Amino acid sequence: MTGDPNLAPGMRLCPTCKATHPKTDDMVAVFWVEDEAAVHQLHTSDCGDYLEQHLWTQIDAERVRQEEERAERLFPDAMARFQAALQVLPAEQADSPFVKALAELVTLKDERFRGNGGFVTLPEWADILDRHFPSADR
Repeated sequence: MTGDPNLAPGMRLCPTCKATHPKTDDMVAVFWVEDEAAVHQLHTSDCGDYLEQHLWTQIDAERVRQEEERAERLFPDAMARFQAALQVLPAEQADSPFVKALAELVTLKDERFRGNGGFVTLPEWADILDRHFPSADR
């Protein structure tokens, strides 16, 4: 990964500050996953590469925070509109697998949102979709 036999596996030398073990108080450790392997790199606290990486991490975290706040504001009213739209669907449409699956997924998310903002997992999605759109070979 690094080509440097003096570094531990998964450890990379910063090309800018060249900080390496042992870690001192003026260093920061950065970890990430690349090609399914953990990478560990030390930087001096004033390293330009580290400061840029840290800035982009903060920008991304702020963007995610703002998106979450927006969704939390929009979701309750959007859910109410969704439920109202379900109520006025003709019976043959309301009884379709597509509408039933969508209603179940949205309702599950609503229950999680009102509880603790929990995530609907892929296995839950798969179970709901499989229930409403079963395989032809069953």
